[in-house]
Amino acid sequence: MQGPGMRTVLASLVLVAASATSVAAGWSADPVPVHAASALCPLVTSIDDASSGAIIVWQESTATGGLLRAKHLLATGDLDPATLTPRPVSSLNVSRRGLGGVPDGLGGAYVWWLEGTSLKLSHLDAHATVSPGWPTSGRTLGSLPTSYHRPSVSADGHGGIYVAWIELPFTVPLFPHARVVHLGPGNMPAGGWPAAGRVLGASADLVELTNSAAIAAAPDGGLWFVCATTVYNEPDFTAGAIRLLRLTSAGALAPGWGPDGVTVDAFHGEALLASSHWAPSWNPFAGFAPASGLVAIAPGNSSGAFVAYSPAIEDAPGAGQLGPARLVHLDESGAPTAGWSGGPELLPSLGFGAYTDLGADGAIRAIPDGAGGVFAGGPEFYADGPSIINFQRHDVDAAPRSGGIRAGLQGLEFASGGPGQIVAGCFKPSGATSQWEADAFVSAALAGGGSYFESARSYYSTRYGDIGLSATGDGGAIFAWSQLIDRQGVFAVRLNPAGVVTGVSPSVGVASLRLRFVRGQGVLAVSSLAGAGRVTLSLHDLAGRTVSSAELDGAPGADVAFPGTRDLPGGVYFARASAGGKELHARVVVVR
Repeated sequence: MQGPGMRTVLASLVLVAASATSVAAGWSADPVPVHAASALCPLVTSIDDASSGAIIVWQESTATGGLLRAKHLLATGDLDPATLTPRPVSSLNVSRRGLGGVPDGLGGAYVWWLEGTSLKLSHLDAHATVSPGWPTSGRTLGSLPTSYHRPSVSADGHGGIYVAWIELPFTVPLFPHARVVHLGPGNMPAGGWPAAGRVLGASADLVELTNSAAIAAAPDGGLWFVCATTVYNEPDFTAGAIRLLRLTSAGALAPGWGPDGVTVDAFHGEALLASSHWAPSWNPFAGFAPASGLVAIAPGNSSGAFVAYSPAIEDAPGAGQLGPARLVHLDESGAPTAGWSGGPELLPSLGFGAYTDLGADGAIRAIPDGAGGVFAGGPEFYADGPSIINFQRHDVDAAPRSGGIRAGLQGLEFASGGPGQIVAGCFKPSGATSQWEADAFVSAALAGGGSYFESARSYYSTRYGDIGLSATGDGGAIFAWSQLIDRQGVFAVRLNPAGVVTGVSPSVGVASLRLRFVRGQGVLAVSSLAGAGRVTLSLHDLAGRTVSSAELDGAPGADVAFPGTRDLPGGVYFARASAGGKELHARVVVVR
């Protein structure tokens, strides 16, 4: 520290994808022990920390339920020293069914889970600590039809999150509908959305119920929403539609869009209610909203979206079935793009169709491929083998491309590994108990090569509890799982296209950056690696709003000031740096 006029108020913070001089490497030929636990951990999720590491969250079983905990695993495979002791994600010791999360893009993560049918949400900072403003037990968003249902979640690209789910009203008729909320990291509604969110999907001119819904954030921070609906003409149900809607980040209709959105295709939801397999006795209307999602959506290029869906058909009187999955690419106005005007493409669908609700693992999927295309697929069923999903890659002109991947449905996890890359994983907790059954295993593979597989015989005993996958931004992924036999606790490996990472430097070619705040000058950035190329930076406040932006040219030792930051109010700010197709993130604390 120097005199008052030159006083530096912020300690420098280094953003690195992986640095051989930072700490000793944790990756080796053996899985990294994230957490030791003698009890089963039946839920695990891994969330990208925006610096090639992961925030890993798990539920650890107790006599009265379970504890929801988190640790931060660095890109090197070492644990963040701040999380050597697990951080509590919820203060409640209760049983939970579902668990998942998405990165906030600023180094932290949003984590959701189910307590019964109650949907909960919380936000963790970069050190896996619950952020200020969030209840210690998580924020209750609403209720799902069953504990087998799952929400659709998407980071908004500006530090916030969209969450959509199907809910049943408290009044008769109990027709399911879709609700969407938009929240920021401070647990406040984002973009002008109401705190309770919005009900989307049903037509203003028809009595409709919503069978299924999914969301994806658009590049501008707005929202794509797709749903499948069925029309009610008392006393009959008739065909509805696969409907697409485009909203701004504030929740208003995008320019040129009407309240009913665009009809993509017809949907025969009445066929589902005709079959007793889809309609549970406790509420026949819940059969209209199966836990296996029937629609999925992924942003394509800067102005369009891919929609994957499964039309319901009635293949015999009283027997509803889901047809083969279909895929379309629509532009910003909702019209089919060039190459797709001839109608939807059929996704791979060998084997048998679905006659009953498969749960969340059996949902239609659509994942951006990072190059303007999509990986999409639906479940496939066989009489002599396990059910699978086949992720087929399509480009913007409808042509199938190489680079897809198959995975089992049980415990299915997936992530976009970078341009043209996808990683998928699955697991089997126990077995084999007969000559036709597989042994217990955990498995993850990259479409471009690189995989991890582990299997052992355990008969009826549970060996594996759950798995989690998160992308590392360099074409690879971190694969986490829980185990009870041989190893006990939560473990992780890192994959790249060459295989399992066993050294310190799994990522290369990204410049180190330092950020600091200097009185009278503002927030400064310096590149410490020559030849890193042009680095684009942006600075955001806690609400996710962009405060300033700047560029570095990769010259070592050259300070660049963020314009207009000299008089920034004291507080925490988030910096995002983009270089060579990779993003890095860090926090900047301004103290006055």
